Amino acid sequence: MRHSIKDIFSARPTHVGYDEDLYKVKKVPYKKDDMRLLENLFKYAGRPTPVGSKIGKLYSKGGFGGSGFENGKDQRVMFKLSYNDTPKALKVHQKYLSTYMTQENKPQVTEKPVLFGTDEKEYEANMTGLHFKCIISPENQNVDLELLSREFIKRVEVLTGYKLYWRGAIHTDTAHRHAHLCINGKDKNGKKVRFPKEMIRTTMRETLSYVATQMVGERTEQEIEAARRNMTSAKRWTKLDETLESYGEKISKNNLPSELMNRLAFLLELRLAEKHEKYYTLRHDWKNVLVSTGRYNTFFEEWQKAGGNLELYSGGAVSGICEHVITFDKDEAWNDAVIVKDGEKRIYIPVWQLNKENLVGKKIEVSGGSRALARQIRSSDIRVLDDRQKRWNSRSGKHGE
Repeated sequence: MRHSIKDIFSARPTHVGYDEDLYKVKKVPYKKDDMRLLENLFKYAGRPTPVGSKIGKLYSKGGFGGSGFENGKDQRVMFKLSYNDTPKALKVHQKYLSTYMTQENKPQVTEKPVLFGTDEKEYEANMTGLHFKCIISPENQNVDLELLSREFIKRVEVLTGYKLYWRGAIHTDTAHRHAHLCINGKDKNGKKVRFPKEMIRTTMRETLSYVATQMVGERTEQEIEAARRNMTSAKRWTKLDETLESYGEKISKNNLPSELMNRLAFLLELRLAEKHEKYYTLRHDWKNVLVSTGRYNTFFEEWQKAGGNLELYSGGAVSGICEHVITFDKDEAWNDAVIVKDGEKRIYIPVWQLNKENLVGKKIEVSGGSRALARQIRSSDIRVLDDRQKRWNSRSGKHGE
C-alpha cells in the first residue's frame, strides 16, 4: 500500500503512555519541492539509491529540517549509524545489547539503563549477525528520548516497509543525554534489512529533527542565538572559520567583529592560533584539525594527547605500531579508529566495522581501503605483522622474539 506524505507526518505512536499533548505544536512549513523529493524516496525504499539522485538532500533554506545549520528553526538532533555484518557480528551484536547498551561495562554507572522496544525474548529469538547501531542526541534536553526513539522507528518502518525488531536505551552519564538503538538485520516478515545510503546520511536525521520539533516546538530566537554563540567554542569547522580563512595568513586585530575575536580566543586555547602584537596567525594544519574533528569526534582529543603530532589518514599504505583503538560502542566515540605510530608520525585511521581484537602494541599494516571519500578502511584492510611473522618463524623452525 502506498503512503502519502500526509500519512507519514500525521502518524501517531500507539505504545502505552503516549501523550497526545506532546504533538499539539504548530507544524513547521516545508517547501513543495522538498516534499516532492521525500515522496520520491518511497520509490527507492529498501533499494540502492540511483546514481546522481537528489533524494534526501533536503538542506535548502526553509526546507525539510530547516537550513541544517545554526540558524534553522527546527530542533537539531545529532544522529549516527553504524552496522556490522562480519563473521563475528552475532557475538558483537549480543555483547552490544548485554554490555554496552546496559552499561554493564561501566561500574561508575550505578543506575543501569532499562532497555525498551521489541520484547527482549522475541528480539533474542530472531537475532542475526547483521545489526545496526544508532546514537540519537537532541540539542534540546527536554525532548523525551524514549518517545522520540519510538516515533523514529515507526516512521522508518513507514518509509521502508519493514517491521523492525529493535531495542533502545537512554544513557545519562555524559554531559548530553542520548539514546542508543540497536536494529536487527532481519525484520518480522523475514526480510533482510538494508537502508539506502541517502536515507542514512540525511533523511533519518531530518526525520528526528522534525519529530523533536513536533514534541517541543521550534527553536526560539534565544536558542538560535545561543547556538550562534556556541559556534565560537565549537571543536569543528564552522562558518566563522570560513570567514577567518578569507583574511589570509595574517588576521589584523583592527575592526575585527566580536564573534571572530571570540573565535580566535578559543582557537588560541586549542593552540590552533597564535597572537602577535598587531595580528593573529593560524597553525598550518588548523583547518585539517577542525574538519577532522567535525567528522570524527574523538580526533581532537587524540590530537591533543599527541601534542599536535597526529594526522588524519589520507589513503595508501601505512605500517607501524598500533598505539590506541577507538570503538563506536563507547559513548564518547561516534566511529571506530586505530592510531598508528609510523616512524615519527602518528596517524588516526578511521575503520569501518572494526572487529579485530588486541591490536594495541602490535605492528600492523594498512593496505588502503575502498572508502576513499571518507578516508576509511575496513578490518580486512588491517594485517597484523607480528602474528604473520610468528607463523612464518614457526613454519621455518625459527624462534621469534
